[in-house]
Amino acid sequence: MKEVGNLMKKSGKKLKKGMVMTMIVAGTLILSSMGVGAETKAATNKTQQITKSAAVTQVAATVSKKGVLTYPKKFSMKKVTSELKPEAAKLIKIYGNSLNTGKTTSFNSYVNKHVVEHGKNDFFLGHKYTNDNYSRKIKGMRKVNSKKILSTYSKALNKVSTSKVEVYDTYKGKGFATFTYQYRPKEFDAFGSIAIKFSFTQLKNGKYVLEYLYYL
Repeated sequence: MKEVGNLMKKSGKKLKKGMVMTMIVAGTLILSSMGVGAETKAATNKTQQITKSAAVTQVAATVSKKGVLTYPKKFSMKKVTSELKPEAAKLIKIYGNSLNTGKTTSFNSYVNKHVVEHGKNDFFLGHKYTNDNYSRKIKGMRKVNSKKILSTYSKALNKVSTSKVEVYDTYKGKGFATFTYQYRPKEFDAFGSIAIKFSFTQLKNGKYVLEYLYYL
């Protein structure tokens, strides 16, 4: 990685809550603001009780990964946090590949399988909304960064493993729960970190389903 010179040096800067950015050193990998705004809409929906129960995989005590990511009404935050780490690692690799190739097929497939789809009588954001938002983010990032930088960063993100994923933040509120994970390639400083947030909403039957995914 000599070709990027001192861009890989660690700055020693510490992350502040809410300041996780997808940037390779300040001023190098520019963070696109395209696609931002879903958080506000999603937060509004979280406090609403869902009137229609989605068709989700039945679960006993842990997260179901066969279809829509689901966990029961009574769950352990610690256990769910641990069980979602492999999913975070998988999505970080998907993001890295999308930045390098511009293709969003893998992310779309993941969303279509694991995110709950909206219906006529509920308030879910839905597959199209999630996929379109991701597509805009990738296009924005590729527009403002060079192919060389994106290729280098993509390779670094693909080195992620479950053990290297860190828990950044978890929260449970009335009718919703969120789990945020981050990964910083060892070649980069704090601004090279990437974070992925899982946003779950509670159904009328008490279970929680994955409503939205977004990268910070």
